[in-house]
Amino acid sequence: MNDVQHLRSALAGRAFGPHDDGYESLRRPWNLSIDQQPALVVMAESTADVQAAVRVAAGAGLPLAVQSSGHGAVHPCDGGIVVNVSRMTDLQVDPGAQLARLGAGQRWRSVLEATDPYGLIGLSGTAHGVGVVGYTLGGGLGITMRTFGFAADSLLGADLVTADGELVRADDAQNPDLFWALKGGGGNFGVVTSVDLRLYPVPQVVNGMMAYPGARAAEVVSAWAQWTQHVPDDVTSIVMLVTIPSVPEVPEPMRGQHLVMVLATVVGADTAALDQLRSQLGAPLIDTFAPSGYLRAAMSGMEPEDPSTSAGRSALLTSLSEPTIAQLTAAGGPNSPISALEIRHLGGAAARAPRDSSAIPHRDAPYLVAMHAAPADEAQAATTVDLMDEALAGIADDTRVGMFLNFLHHGSTTDEVRAAYDPATYTRLTEVKRDYDPGNLFRYNHNIPPAT
Repeated sequence: MNDVQHLRSALAGRAFGPHDDGYESLRRPWNLSIDQQPALVVMAESTADVQAAVRVAAGAGLPLAVQSSGHGAVHPCDGGIVVNVSRMTDLQVDPGAQLARLGAGQRWRSVLEATDPYGLIGLSGTAHGVGVVGYTLGGGLGITMRTFGFAADSLLGADLVTADGELVRADDAQNPDLFWALKGGGGNFGVVTSVDLRLYPVPQVVNGMMAYPGARAAEVVSAWAQWTQHVPDDVTSIVMLVTIPSVPEVPEPMRGQHLVMVLATVVGADTAALDQLRSQLGAPLIDTFAPSGYLRAAMSGMEPEDPSTSAGRSALLTSLSEPTIAQLTAAGGPNSPISALEIRHLGGAAARAPRDSSAIPHRDAPYLVAMHAAPADEAQAATTVDLMDEALAGIADDTRVGMFLNFLHHGSTTDEVRAAYDPATYTRLTEVKRDYDPGNLFRYNHNIPPAT
């Protein structure tokens, strides 16, 4: 208690305990399946606030978790300190150097709105409300990843508070081992307070989706899989099975329907690849593909924006055989509790980056399948996860060991995190962890323990 009182007095920002107004809303991350009861939520306003929280947690042996948007919450930080960095929203754009320097609390929408007037983009994903830093440290599979690579590949440097409360710089020149680990190793090595990101000139994209009846799911997925064998690197696409809610906000042709959709972003104006797939599949129920600026394309994602419960499973695929397509389309059928099943086309620039340039594993994987649900309670969550596991077991011949950190499910174990990486990368990560966080203070994440 004395440590907590000392921390309150040292903060420029506010700290909220269980008896304070506002605590109930602040303790919950975006993922409502993480029902944590921390002793204190620190709303950090500055690097000094982060340092104070880290030093108190380390000195008192208290659990410590770091959250921004809260999308990446993994384990409940009960009885500990949650450092919320969502108010650290500094943002500087240097259009001449094509880079952005931003605070740990920035979300993609604000960053893209700031870079759009210059015709520059950051490598954002399918959800514009996600925090930039956590997304990037976990790899970051963006809507232009086949053209520009993973978001982590655009990281030029980071400032972070390590387990001893010190502020350090990590880039190619300073602490390069730490810099390597940050690119794909997540928040295991400290509290990142700001990052420098490379920006890319993209004056125009073609973005949208084609939707077909869910009864044609196997046909559409099979055609899409064959199509991806030949598309150029300027095309990044996803095929998705989803049952659309029957609500007034949804256009009538889609309302309440079970659909299979092809979503894509083309960097530039060449629509030849899209025309080829459209010609093969015939006229869709709805076709929204159109030229636009990148900002509009990034805002058009179908990810939920409001906090919700979450259940999910993912796997990397070596191929998409007909039996695998049949298994996945059955799992994502119209009466399934799986609300969305997506298959992402990987490769391109993401596969060509030097293997030792970052901790991102498995760059050569051609596809990723991810299943998502928002269960109403724990019983439904367990049933849904069992269904997901059964589906993945049924496609074992087309899967491979490994995963990207952002696609590991919440509640992940140390063994599951270890299996996400190849052995050499994981060993190197544990050695970096030992150097910067030997006591594993930063463990309320997809945790990599320090080497012994």
